[in-house]
Amino acid sequence: MEGSFRAPVAAVVGVGAFALYWSTLLPGFDFGDTASFQVMAGSAAITPRDGYPLFFAIGALFTWLVSGEPAYALNLASAAAAAVACGAIVLLAFELSGSLAAAVVAATVFGGSYTFWSQSVIAEVYALHVCLIVCALLLLLRWEHQPTLARLATFFAAYALSFGNHLSMLLLVPGCVLFLLTTAPGGWRAIVAPRVVALAAAIATLGSLQYLWNLRNLWLLPHPPATVASALGAFWFDVTKADWRSTMVLEVPSSMTLERLRMYTFDVGQQFGWLFPVVALVGFYALARRNWNRAILVGVVYAANVLFALGYNVGDSHVFFLPSHLMIALLVAPGLVHLDRLASAQRGIIIVALVVAGVHVWRDYPALDRSGDTRPALLLDRLTDGLDDRNAILLTDLNWQVQNGLTYYAQKSRTDLAFARMPEVLLYAPALFQDNRAINREFIVSERAGDELKASYGPLFSSAPDPRVPAQRLSDLVLGIPPGTRYVLCVLRPTREFTVDVNDLARSLERLTGGRTPVLPEREFIAIAGITGAGVSTVMADDRSFRQTTTLDGVRVDIRMESWLAFDTIRRMGFGQVIAARRHTLIVERGVSFVAFDTAGRPVRTTYQAGIFAPEQRWIVGPR
Repeated sequence: MEGSFRAPVAAVVGVGAFALYWSTLLPGFDFGDTASFQVMAGSAAITPRDGYPLFFAIGALFTWLVSGEPAYALNLASAAAAAVACGAIVLLAFELSGSLAAAVVAATVFGGSYTFWSQSVIAEVYALHVCLIVCALLLLLRWEHQPTLARLATFFAAYALSFGNHLSMLLLVPGCVLFLLTTAPGGWRAIVAPRVVALAAAIATLGSLQYLWNLRNLWLLPHPPATVASALGAFWFDVTKADWRSTMVLEVPSSMTLERLRMYTFDVGQQFGWLFPVVALVGFYALARRNWNRAILVGVVYAANVLFALGYNVGDSHVFFLPSHLMIALLVAPGLVHLDRLASAQRGIIIVALVVAGVHVWRDYPALDRSGDTRPALLLDRLTDGLDDRNAILLTDLNWQVQNGLTYYAQKSRTDLAFARMPEVLLYAPALFQDNRAINREFIVSERAGDELKASYGPLFSSAPDPRVPAQRLSDLVLGIPPGTRYVLCVLRPTREFTVDVNDLARSLERLTGGRTPVLPEREFIAIAGITGAGVSTVMADDRSFRQTTTLDGVRVDIRMESWLAFDTIRRMGFGQVIAARRHTLIVERGVSFVAFDTAGRPVRTTYQAGIFAPEQRWIVGPR
């Protein structure tokens, strides 16, 4: 009976998930890879280096459908893909458990998990990646019910198409192949029969044709390939990003293995707490008793993705755990059914689990709400304040994440801005300077770009700080905050390219605390919460992530450090959160993050130092 309601319930869950993600959606562009995706939104020229033709095709559709900022349209595309994934999880979890109520719990558990939610409100490929995994597995189980060649071809087609979004779909191969070989009527020989192999090869070939979009654009570049062979070589090198993947796949040092496992333990707890992973273990046992082929499918997919992510030495390895999170959530459904039967609870345990999952979503909602996050635009507004292509040219050499944001900003928001990257023009900088001076354009450089110019052409140029954009030291910014204002100051070990100014930090604390400066412990995570002029209320510090709650003049403040600094250099959701009065008051970044806020948790002053959101110094270059 429940089976007849699967589709309507899945649709309701999908709509609810979309409402959740839409309400917390990032309103504009971001830094890093997200910005590079947003730059390409709606573009017809996708190179092999850009990759992801399926993702960009869907993004182009949303850019056409949604008027306004392209970045928002692409963020919305992620939310839509995530919502479809949640609805499809209901169908897949029902296949594994036979219970629609337990399937809804599984979808809620995964849809509200920290990493998936954070990737569903920005322009990233991972929400669609999960959606495609779920759809492929659904079609595989549909073939199991009725193992016809047509249904097998449908699975092959969905799987082949999914490679247009992310090549890590390859990690499904061991589990799916094993499932096909052990489930096929007539045994494994039926799967390796010539017509099946030929069908799989033909569909894989058709699926790869979506990359013709990327290949075609090689000939539109300023220096097109001379031959088809060289084009194919360049295509494969770029689309697989062989230059940096070769130094990252299975490249986590063996000395860091234990730390990596600690990170994974933290990561699973961040998504699900301790309860649902235990239920998932029960679910694996229950599924193995009922259908060991399905249990092996889920288990092998889980293991392949975990092992890959554990060995993938990249700054945002946490996102590569997402498929394993999905497997855990799927196993929750048969686990709940098994426990419910053992206890003769008549769905009582399932209802309790749904309530627990809902509380988890309610608790994390403020921390994952990015609807008010305009930090990238504010930072670049300041960097480019007063500049346009009539009066100045801006030369930069920023952190790559910020540089990607500037590219979007200049192409989509500030089309009147003239800018270039200093490394690209350094060889002819003197001529560029003379040409711009001849048309009365100022020569403005960012801090690192100015250092490069000085190192290469020291005698030729002079430089001075741009008075229109004065330097912003933390100690100066806190000086004007009225006494009695609530604040939180966080210090996280910065990445190697940034350094915390300890003297400025000490002066800032002295001004905030009315001279009663605390001695800061040498820890990876430090958070100081207090009232300006009233000493230090709370100092929290640890070498591991933590969550603590304090009260500042009647306002409840939750301080959540939610990263693993030994490996995390990129966290789109930030490395921690400050929630005051259930409002997302501060996204904590590596380096120094500071917020002063009112009784409702609204920020009245926010700043960052020694990180990608730190205000960039600007310099005016002139002849010496």
